[in-house]
Formats: sequence, C-alpha cells, structure tokens
Amino acid sequence: MANREENLKKINDELKAMSDDELEQVAGGTYNETATDTRFLNDLAGLCDRFGATKAFFKFGTVSGEAVKGWGQVGINVDTSWGGSNRYFKDGKEITRQEAFNYACQKFGKNLQDMPGDYNF
Repeated sequence: MANREENLKKINDELKAMSDDELEQVAGGTYNETATDTRFLNDLAGLCDRFGATKAFFKFGTVSGEAVKGWGQVGINVDTSWGGSNRYFKDGKEITRQEAFNYACQKFGKNLQDMPGDYNF
C-alpha cells in the first residue's frame, strides 16, 4: 500500500501530464459532476458516500456506482459519464440535472437553496 506522499506524487504526475483542456475538465463538469452528485446526495439524506473530483477521476466506477445507487433511492435514474454530462431520468423521461436535484429535495422536504453545498449548476 502506498503512503500519502507516494499517492500525492502519483496524482501530481498525472495532473502534469494533462493538457490544459483536460485540466479544465477537472475543475468542472464530467466526472466532477458525478462526484458533486455524491456530495449532494450525502448532504440531502446520507444516501451515499461523499467523493471528491480526484477520487472520481481515478476511481470513476466506484464513485459512479455510489451516485447511481443514491439517485435510485430518490426515484431518479442516472446515466453517469466520465467525459460528459450526466443524464437524469424520472419515470422514463429525461429531466435536467437541476430538476433532479429539486425533485430529490422535495422528496425529503428540503429546499435546494438551503442545502449546505455548492452543487455546480
């Protein structure tokens, strides 16, 4: 098992090898969107574990699985994407990400504006 310094070096080496366009994706969208979804679902009702963008970048399958499971508990199906935007579905009809977040909040009697995080809309 690698220690913290080895892990940080590995991450920094990966980041240095990325193009400016790839680095832009780390800052927002794509796998970062899926990581943000996990934080929202956790803040909402502990529906899944919380993950950051770095974890989602390197372990997308794990993070995606948690997001899909969490959204499923709300009644939303989600197709996650490492390289693009997630797609959200309610009763078989595609809805926007913000509609999915609003629906989830309503289901738990909460208001999205009162939630503690910034969920990148």
